[in-house]
Amino acid sequence: MHAFFKHFALTLRGHKILTLIVFAGLTLLSGFFTLHSRVDNSLSVWQSADDPHWLQYQKFVAQYHIIDPLIAYLPGLGLLELEETADALKEHTRAASFHTLSIQSLTGTEAGLFFILPKAESSPADLAALLTEVEHVLQQQDATYHLGGVWYLTTMLDTLSAKTTQTLFPMVLAILTLGVVILVRNRRNVLLVLLCGFTPALQVTGIMALAGVKLNMILLALPPCTMILGIAHAIHLVLKQPDEEHPDSISIFSEVAAPSLLSGLTIMLGFFSLVFSSYLPIQQLGIWGTVASALSLVNPLVLLALFFEPAPCRSITIPDTLVTFMARHRLALTGIFLLLSVLAAVGISRLNTGSLILDFFKENAVVRQNYQQIENAGLGLTPFEVDLSGSTINNGDLQAVFTDFAHDNPVITQMLYYFADGTVISDSTANGARFPKLLSLSKMEKRPERATVLLKTLASEPTLALSENLELVLQQRLGPQEQPYVTGSVPLYCRGQQQLFSSLLTSFANAFFPISLVMGVALRSVHFAILAIIPNLMPVFFIMALMGWLGIPLSVATVTVASIVFGIVVDDTIHFLHRLQAETRTPGTAMEHLHNTIHYAGPAMLTAALISGTGFLGFLGSPFIPLRDFGLLISVALWLAILCDMVLLPLLILSWKK
Repeated sequence: MHAFFKHFALTLRGHKILTLIVFAGLTLLSGFFTLHSRVDNSLSVWQSADDPHWLQYQKFVAQYHIIDPLIAYLPGLGLLELEETADALKEHTRAASFHTLSIQSLTGTEAGLFFILPKAESSPADLAALLTEVEHVLQQQDATYHLGGVWYLTTMLDTLSAKTTQTLFPMVLAILTLGVVILVRNRRNVLLVLLCGFTPALQVTGIMALAGVKLNMILLALPPCTMILGIAHAIHLVLKQPDEEHPDSISIFSEVAAPSLLSGLTIMLGFFSLVFSSYLPIQQLGIWGTVASALSLVNPLVLLALFFEPAPCRSITIPDTLVTFMARHRLALTGIFLLLSVLAAVGISRLNTGSLILDFFKENAVVRQNYQQIENAGLGLTPFEVDLSGSTINNGDLQAVFTDFAHDNPVITQMLYYFADGTVISDSTANGARFPKLLSLSKMEKRPERATVLLKTLASEPTLALSENLELVLQQRLGPQEQPYVTGSVPLYCRGQQQLFSSLLTSFANAFFPISLVMGVALRSVHFAILAIIPNLMPVFFIMALMGWLGIPLSVATVTVASIVFGIVVDDTIHFLHRLQAETRTPGTAMEHLHNTIHYAGPAMLTAALISGTGFLGFLGSPFIPLRDFGLLISVALWLAILCDMVLLPLLILSWKK
C-alpha cells in the first residue's frame, strides 16, 4: 500500500498541470451548480413513492382537488374592510381562489378569516412568491394580520434554513480558518487544509444540485460533514514531521494515506448501508453520504499528493506521562466511563422523539407569534382529512361521532364537512371560534363526501397518536374498511418523522457489524476490530444522552448528528489502530507501543477535533433552532469522539494487553 501511494503521488506530480486543470475545472463547475442549490422540506420530500399512506393521500387529493390553504387571520376587521381586503388580494396576488369568513373568536370579538388557495402544482418558489404578495397586500391595507397553514410553515422553514445556512457557513468557515492558521501556521499547508475541507463540501453540494436533488433538513448536514472529514484527513498529514523512516513529503504522504483510505472506505460503507433502507429520505442520505465521504477522501489525497511539503507547525503537546498515568489509574478511569455510561443511559431514557415544528423557530419569531394569536383565538391550524366516501351512517350519527371525539380531545377546534355540490358546513367545539352556521349537518339529506378536523398544533408524536386514535374510532363507529379514513399532509409528515427515526437508527445499528468486520480484515486483526466497536459506539451513545439531558428531541433536524459522529470517530480510530499495528511490529512493550502511537497520531486527532469542534460553535448564533442545536451537538460530539479515542481506546488496549 505504501508503494502504491508513493507511485500515486509521483505520478500526479509528474502531471501536475493536467491534474490541476481537471481538478479546478470540476470544482468550478460544481461551484456554478452550487449557486442553483435549493432547499425543500415540502411533504413529498419525506414520502416513499410506494408508501400506501402516501398513495392514498395523492388519490384523495386528486379526487377532491384538495389544496392546503394559506390562512390569514385579521382580528377586529369589520365586514366593509373584509370586502376591501378580499378585493385587493384577488387583484394583486396569484392565488387560485379565496374563501372569506367573518368569525367570532373565543374572546367574543369579530375577526376576518381568509383561506387563500394557491394554484395546483405550485412549486416551493411559487408558494414563497404568493406568500410575499399576500403580505404586501395586507401591509398596504394597514391591517393587523397573522398567517398560518401547512405550506406557510414549510415555506418559512425553507426560507429561514436557507438564509441562516448561507449567512452562518461563512462564519463557521472563518472560525475554522482561524483555528487552522493558529495550529498549522505554515501558509501553504493552511491553504491545503482549508481546500481539503471546503472543496469537497462545495463539490457535493454542486453535484446534488446538478442531479436535481434539493437540500432538506437531513441533506443540509452533508456539506459540513464533508468539510469536517476533509479537514481531518488533511490534518493527519500536515502535522507530520520528517524522521529517519519518512525523510520527505512523499514518504510521509504514503504513510498517512493508507489509513486515510481505509477510514474513507469504512465511512463510505457506513453511509452505503443506508441505501438499503425502505424509506426514501434515508436512501438519499445513503447515496449522497457515500458520494460526500468519497469526495472528502479523494480531494485530500489529490491535493496533498500534489502540494504537501512538511513544515513546522504548532502541534498540540501530549504529556509524556499520559500512558503511564492511564495505566496506573486504569480502574479509576474505567469507573468514570462506567459512571458516565450509567448517566448516559438515564439521559437516553429522557430522550424524546419527534418535535413541535414551531420549536424550530425562536420564541419571539413571527411564525410562532402568528400561530399563537390564531390558535388562541380558537382556530386550529393542524388539519386531519377524513375520507367519508365509504361511510353509510346517517348525518346525525356521523356528527355525534365527531362531536364525541372532539369532547374527549380538547385540542380540536372545528370540524368542516364537505359535500359534492360545494356546500361546506362548519361545526365548532367548545374550544373553537364560532364560524357562520347557516346549515346543520343533521338536517342535510345528502351525505358529506369528506371532512376536515382542525386541531391546535402539537408535537409530531402526540399528533400522530391522535390521528391513529381517530382512525380507530372511525373504524369502530363508521364501519371497518381496508382503506384508512384519516389522511392528510400533517399525519403524513408525522408518520414520515417516525419512519425516519426507526429506519435511520436501525440502518446505522446494522452498519456497525460490517464496518467492524472490514476494519478487522483491513487491519488483519480480529482483536483490533473488536476493540474498535466500543469507542465507535460510545460517542453516539453519549451524544444522544446529552440530547436527553438538555431536552433536545431526536427530530428530523438532529437525527443526522449520529452519522457525522460516527464518521469522525471511525476516522480517528483507524488512524490510531493503524499506527498501533505498525508499532507492534517493532521491539518493545505494550506500554511503549501505546506511548509511541498516541504521540504520533494523537496531535493530529486532537487538532482536528479542536478546530472543527470550535468552528461549529458558530452555529450557536443561528435564529433557526435546529441549526443552533446541530452546531452545539456536532461540537460536543467531536470532543466526545476524541475523548473516546484518546482515553477509552487506550484503556481497552491496556486491559487487553495486560
